[in-house]
Amino acid sequence: MSEAATVGAIPASQVARRERILDAAMELATEGGWDAVQMREVAERAEVALGTLYRYFPSKVHLLVSALGRTFETLQASARADGAGTGTAQERVYRVVAVMTRYLARHRRLSGAMVRALMTADAEAARDVEAVGDLLVSVIASATHEPHESPTEHDTLVAHIIGKVWLTDVVTLLSGRMTVSQVLEDLEATIALVMSD
Repeated sequence: MSEAATVGAIPASQVARRERILDAAMELATEGGWDAVQMREVAERAEVALGTLYRYFPSKVHLLVSALGRTFETLQASARADGAGTGTAQERVYRVVAVMTRYLARHRRLSGAMVRALMTADAEAARDVEAVGDLLVSVIASATHEPHESPTEHDTLVAHIIGKVWLTDVVTLLSGRMTVSQVLEDLEATIALVMSD
């Protein structure tokens, strides 16, 4: 069964509940970072039973990694709206990573919590981490080609490399050891290097 078919099979009430839980977690992380995201607090804010929360997200790490995935999806849509399909492939990829970088920099507590979850996830959260990694690669790869084309294997490889550099730079940015300008300069150079013909 395709992912779209699977998602379509989930009752709307469950989808809405999951979104409410993610909203609550992101609000708490925005207010106080990693430490503010306590499962009991998330459940109360989302107006779900604690047991229900754990059925959707077995741990805080699962919850925040899923929040990061949703953030990537939202940022991809935002980057598309800001000029998808215009400019060279390098310019499109840069625009996508710039949108993601600036968002994470503006929301440091939230970003710090989500990235910490991604970096500290253990084997139990491997599937969620892999899904977020795949989404990041997809977001970048989709910018490497014209909107009506599908990414090639080469596009996906390029996106993997750019995504890994981007994630490393974001961790450094969130720890205060790089500025947004430095991250964007580094990414511009990386994109030029790996996407040169």
